[in-house]
Amino acid sequence: MDSLLQSPAVQAALLAAAGALAFWLRDVPGLVISWLKRFVISTLAVDSRDEFLFSALVEYMDAHPALRQVNQFTARSVRRGTAYQSLEEDLRAGQAPRAFLSPGEGLHILWINGRLVWMRRELQVGQNVFERISLSHFGRSGQWLADFLQRAIEARASRESDTLSVYIPNPFHGGDWMRARLGSRRPLSSVVLEAGQAEALLADLQRFYAARERYAQLGIPWRRGYLLFGPPGTGKTSLVTALASELRLNVCTLSLASPVVSDEKIHTLLAGVPQRSLLLIEDVDAFFRQRDAAHAQVRLSFSGFLNALDGVATQEGSVLFMTTNHAEQLDPALIRAGRIDERIELGLCNEDQLRRLFLKFHDDEAAARAFAAEHASQRWSPAQAQAELMRRFGTGLP
Repeated sequence: MDSLLQSPAVQAALLAAAGALAFWLRDVPGLVISWLKRFVISTLAVDSRDEFLFSALVEYMDAHPALRQVNQFTARSVRRGTAYQSLEEDLRAGQAPRAFLSPGEGLHILWINGRLVWMRRELQVGQNVFERISLSHFGRSGQWLADFLQRAIEARASRESDTLSVYIPNPFHGGDWMRARLGSRRPLSSVVLEAGQAEALLADLQRFYAARERYAQLGIPWRRGYLLFGPPGTGKTSLVTALASELRLNVCTLSLASPVVSDEKIHTLLAGVPQRSLLLIEDVDAFFRQRDAAHAQVRLSFSGFLNALDGVATQEGSVLFMTTNHAEQLDPALIRAGRIDERIELGLCNEDQLRRLFLKFHDDEAAARAFAAEHASQRWSPAQAQAELMRRFGTGLP
């Protein structure tokens, strides 16, 4: 046997067989890993091309104790200011950005809610450079990973829904909208109108949003328009903000005098209103006198504006609010049926409004009635009455 093994021909055959076996076995580790990934390991990947999901996951990792126990981080700054302005302006206003920390690039072994999880974060380079985060654990079901991501989404959505986003046309990319500021949502009760007026308008909007199928059955575009008119300071803008807050909507404000609003861009703007938003055009009487532009800054023609309001590109489910201090100056074509469905007059304060405004500042029913009776004949606007009450009671804060 030894002599046989010492034969050059046999040795050559054995070496060839060993080489062939090694060549075949070189793929086994990769095949085993691939098999494990497919049948034993579940993986979820999110990359920065999906801005909402990626940001939600990063913010959630910053708040999660298990994900803050690594020793290598990636930081991402998030501005705290509510106005659309530069970082330098934020800093001058004392609104420094906050840094969100999340596990840095590379592989991290984590123990999350009683489960062994490993996370890989890496840069992907293609036509664009983007970040990718993948989470993996043992088990064929991806439900745990889906639940983890859903909790991150809900945390981000909760933060967003606590604020009111206000959008304006992007001055750098005409036809797009950009978020101009964030504001606190305000309850409808904070706007003191004639009894039942605000509640009736809220109920009308709720019926509209619930009636999509009915509009489709009737072949009517699923859109609604409101004209709010009355003297200055009667709460027209505040009412739109409060309605958006109650319905968890955003507000898109459009000035027809904006340099980006032209006959060419108005169609794109109306078609691109972000979902779940109210479109607000304030003081519409200030932009056109009869059918002519009120001043040279208005680049939009009256006919172009009407065509955009009627255009098929206008989003289904859109709600338009126009406000004016002088309804009598509006061209009838602008507020005809089909463009404006409801006209709501917001007037000067009656005695009941004065009483309810007083109670917002001071909980004394007898004093409220006396205040209302004393000033009812002065026909204040809600803004004037509020200014008087602010003078008397201040904000009520220490």
